[in-house]
Amino acid sequence: MTGDRMPWPERPLTVVSPCRARDLPVLEIVARRLPQTVPLQEYVVVAPDADCARMQRRLGKFARVVPENGFVPGVTVAALRPLPIQGFPMAAGWYFQQLVKLQYAFVEPTDDYFLIWDADTVPLRPLRFFDEQGRMLLTRANEHHALYFDTYRQLLGEEPHREFSFIAQHMLVQKSVCREMLAKIAARLPGDESWAWKLMRALPPAGNNLFSEYETYGHYLKNHYPERFTVIERPWWRPATHKSGCAVPTERQLRALAERYDFAAFERASGWWRRWARRVREWGVAVANTRRPKAK
Repeated sequence: MTGDRMPWPERPLTVVSPCRARDLPVLEIVARRLPQTVPLQEYVVVAPDADCARMQRRLGKFARVVPENGFVPGVTVAALRPLPIQGFPMAAGWYFQQLVKLQYAFVEPTDDYFLIWDADTVPLRPLRFFDEQGRMLLTRANEHHALYFDTYRQLLGEEPHREFSFIAQHMLVQKSVCREMLAKIAARLPGDESWAWKLMRALPPAGNNLFSEYETYGHYLKNHYPERFTVIERPWWRPATHKSGCAVPTERQLRALAERYDFAAFERASGWWRRWARRVREWGVAVANTRRPKAK
């Protein structure tokens, strides 16, 4: 039975994750679990060009690794770095991976859906993304970052009417709706550049985390096509990595989590946390050495 004739809940999806080689330990777990938990057509990983060969060897048949340079026409991480935005040049990669996710709406446009999946998020139990009537199932979240909605108003000239968050580590995207949204952004903002450059240049110079692909697409869909989706609650786990320095999960830990949660996010601790944790460990060793009885 072909994908378009299958019952909607079983419709196979292309799953897309931007990722870097440093995050391979969790990504390998994700890639092996997706076929067991999601109706999967293909897993596409978009990675820095220099990482692609290594990542493809490690992921093997479980994913197709695509180089990121050239993926968003005219935009690379290096090209974004000079932008006068708070947190740049370091934050350029964080914004770029969001552009990558949105750009996938232009890939194979006859297949009208794809699933964004954060590369640090492990699926734990079977997940479906359509109901029997073909409505998209979008996961409700509770995050609220006001700057995301300021940017929404700037890009689209409309009120997002926020009731909840769409930032839930994944997002089912209808490509035609996403392309429509990006075309409106490009038409509304001045200049002759692409939607991606116009979006980035529209961001204010001050403020941390100024744009969210999840909130922007989700609230555009909610404003214009509310009949095409329904919001559902999924239990999921996101540890406070800035406190725990979250390590790569073991299979035993994943089985335990699967008793309660549909998926779990294992985000890398920030560079600040890793430096601080290393200093604490070094301090602890130094203190232990001073307390150790001297040899007689």
